[in-house]
Amino acid sequence: MRVEVVEEAEGQASVQVFPPEENDSDLRGNPQAIEGVAMARQYPPLRNFLAAVNGADSVFATAGTTVKADSPAAVSAGPAYEFASETMIVFTDPPLNREHKQYADLCAGLKELLERDSADAARAVLRISPCEFPAQKSRGFSLSIRLVAEGSSAQQAELRWGLGLARIQQALLFCSRALKHLAAG
Repeated sequence: MRVEVVEEAEGQASVQVFPPEENDSDLRGNPQAIEGVAMARQYPPLRNFLAAVNGADSVFATAGTTVKADSPAAVSAGPAYEFASETMIVFTDPPLNREHKQYADLCAGLKELLERDSADAARAVLRISPCEFPAQKSRGFSLSIRLVAEGSSAQQAELRWGLGLARIQQALLFCSRALKHLAAG
């Protein structure tokens, strides 16, 4: 998988807010809320991703997930179809969200794990952005993960996206276990 890490500086782009809107479901605090996420019901790989990344074994929480499929006319070069998603991720431990180094280290670890597979059918953009945390009355950072998979058909692009999302899920859970081990050690 091709991986690009992007860091947005203060003032470079709009500041993210976590959670992004009041009606966004708290999947970590209420795992059954995943039933109310239409995209999770429609796309099983997304459902699995959200359940795992917001699960008890993870040090992360998600919000603001979007999914988009592009038809042949919208894709200019290469395979005819694209299927993409983007999810905002933060740490569940609020002090970690204030430390840029935590996000930089997470991106470095994810990049290393995801690039072990040299397949070019999917690419990921890991974007570290400034973020407001109104509940904690603080500022910090968030990570947006955009995954784009390509295919010669809509079904192939969606299948490759699902496989890529599962790889990102595994990489996030691996990083989560490493962070828990460091905290316990």
